[in-house]
Amino acid sequence: MTNRKIAWVAGASGLIGRSLVQQLCEDKQYEEVYAFVRSQNSSDYQHQKLSYFICDWNKLLQNPSSFEAPSHEVSDLFCALGSTKKKTPNAMEYVRIDVEYPEAFAKLGKEHGAGFYGLVSANGADGKMPSTYLSMKKDVEHRIKHCDYAHAAIARPSLLLGDREEFRLGEKASEFICKLLPGNLKAIDGADVAAALIRSASSKDLGFSILSSKSMQGAAK
Repeated sequence: MTNRKIAWVAGASGLIGRSLVQQLCEDKQYEEVYAFVRSQNSSDYQHQKLSYFICDWNKLLQNPSSFEAPSHEVSDLFCALGSTKKKTPNAMEYVRIDVEYPEAFAKLGKEHGAGFYGLVSANGADGKMPSTYLSMKKDVEHRIKHCDYAHAAIARPSLLLGDREEFRLGEKASEFICKLLPGNLKAIDGADVAAALIRSASSKDLGFSILSSKSMQGAAK
């Protein structure tokens, strides 16, 4: 691995993923940024450091040994993959997107020399609250931890604030209330989550860390 930093971002078309891509491109530490997307329609943002990589996630799952990565080496991985029950009513497909794809991404990155993996999970993924969604997040955290990265950070944001590609009435209705809540329950800007993960990638403190929603507040300022 050379001294230059190369980043891969999975889930690059989502709220946090888009912010990760933009902040990484503006960060002088990174010379190349590869955004993993499902289609060319997800590639509206342009930057000289940025390349879009149309990823067939099922192909990566089914035949990882023959999967061609966008670069021969990579420094840091950032994963913001995730769906919703409304968008993905099929339970098995939902698990693939939220659990299996992030794990496959982690393994692919490790094969190409990645030293850091940053995952967007969710507040409550510690398993204390009964929820199918949070159970998936707990599962993916467990799998990433056992990928044995020298350095990994798990972001557990509360309700996210920011411009989404799709309008979510329920979340919009909750934003005002969640802005007033204390601690880890307070709503958080997606840009803050992205900034906190990028900051973690540059930290000299190796190992596995959990970034609480409260600790990430204001990270992009």
